[in-house]
Amino acid sequence: MKLNLYARYVGWVYLKSFLIVFFALELFYVGIDLLTNLKDLPNSANLQLLYVGLTLLSAVSYVMPISLVFALIISHINMVRSNELVSFYALGVSKNGLILPPFFIALAVTFLYVGLNCTPFAYAYDYQKSIAKNTSFSKSTTDSFLKFEGKFIYIKELSASQKNAKDVRIFDINGTDLLSTTFADGAKFKNNHWQLQDVNQTLLPKDLRLGQKGLSVQNFDELDALSGFKPKSIESANAADGARFSIPDTLDFIFTFKNEGVELDSVKSAFYSLAIAPFFAPFLILVLYYHLPMTGRFFNLAFASFIFVVITLVIWGVLFVLTRFAQSSVILPEFGIVLPVILLFAYGIYLLKTHR
Repeated sequence: MKLNLYARYVGWVYLKSFLIVFFALELFYVGIDLLTNLKDLPNSANLQLLYVGLTLLSAVSYVMPISLVFALIISHINMVRSNELVSFYALGVSKNGLILPPFFIALAVTFLYVGLNCTPFAYAYDYQKSIAKNTSFSKSTTDSFLKFEGKFIYIKELSASQKNAKDVRIFDINGTDLLSTTFADGAKFKNNHWQLQDVNQTLLPKDLRLGQKGLSVQNFDELDALSGFKPKSIESANAADGARFSIPDTLDFIFTFKNEGVELDSVKSAFYSLAIAPFFAPFLILVLYYHLPMTGRFFNLAFASFIFVVITLVIWGVLFVLTRFAQSSVILPEFGIVLPVILLFAYGIYLLKTHR
């Protein structure tokens, strides 16, 4: 029961520190962004408020991991300064027992953030920039030319948000042989496939010899085709470098184009950045905790706080640079994003076991 009481107290101190640091950094980020982009904001008060809200959401990806680590440093140093930490140890509370509540809180917050990245929350930055540029977020993609399941597909105009397309042309090719062409004036994505409208389909004969069967031309009002070829994957394939994804969209893109010879490093980097990279924060908390001072008698606590804040920023900066390298295919995403998180996790578990 006593241990549960200590765990609740330590968890509350850490959570309170996290909320203070998180909201402070959020407001700082929004303030700097508004000062930078004030001249680009629309005159509408509603759009300005929406821009501020979206800026708050887009800042979470930068602010949340740092806030989790800073909160541990602040709460730990405050407990050392007030001699609470030494008192806990004197009462028989283990070192592991004190770090587990903050660690599990940080882990829960990180899982919540990863879950949000499975929703349109992941596109908050794109919505924000659309307001600043006074453009529609759901603008159409034009002149898409892609390969899918051995077919070359041209789409004149695509609206991923409305899941429809105009002027769709499908060329079915086997090696260097053209098997058929399918032209449609429009298409609608329903039930995981495209429903082509006003279709003209031409089947070419396999035996191109005089006297053999010739072309077969057929017209359809509707024709189902391209199962699994999702509008968001098409839009993402035509997006410029640095396009943002949600976790489901990255997985759809990878599974759609994994056999089409498409470069997937940038999309894998996006997936790892959304689903794996955020976990560096709770694992870094484990690592830093066992190196933080236990008493202020032999340490300058202000200087120690400064050092650990700098260490946190350096580690975060290195991971950020490695992520950029992975997105630009300088290094493999698995080495640039996944491996550092695994190393932090392994070292944190090692420290946890050695202080058992």
